Parts: sequence; C-alpha cells; structure tokens
Amino acid sequence: MNELKVTIVDSLSFYRKCLQEKVDEQAFRYELMRPLEGMWRYLNAPLTPKTPGGYDVVMASEMLGIWTPRKSTELIESKVEPLSKTNIFNECSEVIAESAQLFSEIGYQIPVNEFIVDILLGDPENKVLMASEGYSGFGGIPGYMLLIVVPNDFNRTRLKSALAHEFNHNVRFTYEPFNHGDVSVEDYLVIEGLAEVFAEELYGIEHRGPWVQQYDQEELEYTIEVMKDGREARGFDQVSAYMYGDEVAREQGYQPVGLSRNAGYTIGYQLVKAYLKNTGKSIAEATLTPSAVLVKESKIFD
Repeated sequence: MNELKVTIVDSLSFYRKCLQEKVDEQAFRYELMRPLEGMWRYLNAPLTPKTPGGYDVVMASEMLGIWTPRKSTELIESKVEPLSKTNIFNECSEVIAESAQLFSEIGYQIPVNEFIVDILLGDPENKVLMASEGYSGFGGIPGYMLLIVVPNDFNRTRLKSALAHEFNHNVRFTYEPFNHGDVSVEDYLVIEGLAEVFAEELYGIEHRGPWVQQYDQEELEYTIEVMKDGREARGFDQVSAYMYGDEVAREQGYQPVGLSRNAGYTIGYQLVKAYLKNTGKSIAEATLTPSAVLVKESKIFD
C-alpha cells in the first residue's frame, strides 16, 4: 500500500570533490543542502544568510555536528571511503520500504509521497556528536531525513537502524505534528522511545543506538522519578537537559537536572516497551497513538 519515492542526495560525490579541489560554502549550500530546502525553510534556516555572517544552512549544519567546508578537509579525508563502505547508500530504499511495510500492515497510508535522504559526514571535533559514538540524525520534518556520521566500527553496522529511527519520526509527525517551540519532556520521551523501539523491532537489539543506556534498577527508578517530576517542563533548553543528561546540558549551557547521559532516551524506550507489553499493540499502532495515552497505559509513572 505504501509505495514511496526515495531520493538519496549524492553526498559522496561532493565529499570526493572536496578532497580533490577547493570547495566553498556555496557548493555546500547548493549541492548538499538545496535538496532539503523545504526542511530548512520550515526551520527558518535560509540557504544563504539574509545579512552577512547571519544564520543560514551552513551555520545550522554546524550546530547539528555536520562537517562543512569552513573546516579543514583533513577532518574528513579518511572518512569518505569508510562511509561509502557502510553500504547505507545502497540500503536506504530497502530500509524505508521495510519500515513503511509495518504501517501498511495496519492500514495506515503515509501521507508523504517522497522521502529525501541526506547522509552527511559529521564533524569529528563536535563533542556532542562524538559522545553518541559519532552518529546522529534528524527526522523532524516529514519527507526529509538526515544521517550525520563519522564512520567507525560501532556505528557502521547501525546506520540502517538509525535511518529506521528517523523514518519513525517522519511518520509520527504526520500523525501528531511536532511543535518545535512548545514540546514537553513527556512528548519527547514518547517520540524518542517510539523511534528506538521501532528500529529495534526491524533490525534487532544488537543494533540499538547508544542513546539507550543500561541502568541498574536503582538508577532506573531514580531516573523515572526525576522524569515524573519534570515531564511537563517545556522549552528546548529544559527538554534537552532531561533528554541528554547533565554532561551535555553543561556542554550546551543548559541547567543540569541531576540525570545521567541520555536519560530521556532510556526512559522513553522503557516507557514504550511497557506500553507494548501492557496493551499488546504493535509498534506501528503505538506510533499512531496520542502521547497521553502511551504514557498513561505504560503505567511507568504510576
């Protein structure tokens, strides 16, 4: 039922060109970022700055941990071919087809005709990116998915799972749109928990991302209590502190709330697992369920 068009940006050719000749910011804007112009427009990041030195897709990319030509090519020269050898460029369409099939099985017609995938080299000097084993993604705008990768032995086998995670975000936000300016901690727990359980169902727990931590029972119970008290907090600074933990909060200038790394991802994962166990629903059905229902029926905060 869900037969989707998948467009994969040819970022490898761009990076190979960067290693052979001088490539400037304009090429980055128009070769790598223009296919995502609809996404960037939604995020208020223009292709070119409105004033010299102003906010644009280059600055936004660097904030996400993406390598840009403003930085030395020495940072990526040993990364281009390893990224190619992960085979994710050849596997993209298969991942999206397998992911979409779970929604076809429950009769959900995904209201997006085309998915644009941009697989980008990360900046090895970005501390937040490297703290998550050198890979990350963004799937907050339906129809667009980013993977950001500094290829290594850990992440090279997990990129299919990471793409499925971002695809789940895409589908979730066709059902319950993501309000970037007013998202709550509780909303974010659900969003990330759904995505990681979805990826795990497709590609196995052995390919789960590093953002889900193994807490012992004492730390798990403590973290759930902190989340319970803070789950109505809103604003990206507060949400980030709960989701990423104190170390990243300090790194980004946010107020720590007393949590370990990736606490929100870990509790979100536990929440969705509990919901599925308690209800017998599938992960695709859960993805199309209101956040409040997921939280209530998970009973994780009871």
